[in-house]
Amino acid sequence: MKEKQDATRGAGLIRTVCGEDVEAVARLLEQLGYEQETRRLAAALAEDEPDRRVLVAEERDRVVGVLVLHLLRPLHLASGWGLISALVVDEQARGLGIGSALLAAAEALARSAGCGQMELSSSLHREQAHHFYLGQGYLDKPRRFVKSLAVTAT
Repeated sequence: MKEKQDATRGAGLIRTVCGEDVEAVARLLEQLGYEQETRRLAAALAEDEPDRRVLVAEERDRVVGVLVLHLLRPLHLASGWGLISALVVDEQARGLGIGSALLAAAEALARSAGCGQMELSSSLHREQAHHFYLGQGYLDKPRRFVKSLAVTAT
């Protein structure tokens, strides 16, 4: 049974992800260009990650958006950070306020966890997303350094 935690602000129902959502979340992440193996995704969602929150947006009993929030506690700062590692709204449901509702819910969670800022990154080619984030009050801070590390499966 789905645990419905209503944190809506505008569009549909925003709730915590549940096991029944795996295929819908995989489909949404694939729209971002991240191919998903549903068995691996189901296992990852079932893991106890106390600093990770996965929210979904539901419209007419259909998952149409997902946001992955990480709560970070940098040693050198008094307040934590909220880091959004993924946010996607189904291509057919964009422009309906779903992304704004997911962001508002994530910001409320981060604020209640003592976070003083939210952060996210977006690929250069996602210009519509950039306009969306700027419209939500996010600032463009373009410097980011990334290094890929070889990870072996255990």
